Amino acid sequence: MKSKHSRLYTDIARQRIIRIYKLAVERARQGDVEYARRLGLYAWNLYKSTRVRIPRYIKRGICRRCGTPLIPGLTARVRLHSQGGMSYVTVTCLYCGWMRRYRYH
Repeated sequence: MKSKHSRLYTDIARQRIIRIYKLAVERARQGDVEYARRLGLYAWNLYKSTRVRIPRYIKRGICRRCGTPLIPGLTARVRLHSQGGMSYVTVTCLYCGWMRRYRYH
C-alpha cells in the first residue's frame, strides 16, 4: 500500500508534467519551437524519472527523439493508412523525422 506522502508526490509530479506539456504546446503555437522543445524534453525526463502514469495524449504528444510537442500541421504530419485489414495512424515529427505508428479500429 502506498503511503500518503508517495501519493502526494506522484500527484504533484503528474500535475507538473501536465502543466509543462500545456505550456510547451502553447509556446509552439506562438512560434517559439526551440523553447517548446526544451519544455517537452523537460516534461519527458520528469515523466521518466518519477515513473508516474501520465495521460495518453501527453505520451503521444511529445516526440521521443527531440522533445518537440507534436501538433498536427505545425510540428507533425499525421497520415492514415489501411493495409490488409490493419489500419493505423502514422505520426511524423517534422523536425527530426521520428515516426510512430498507432493502430486503430
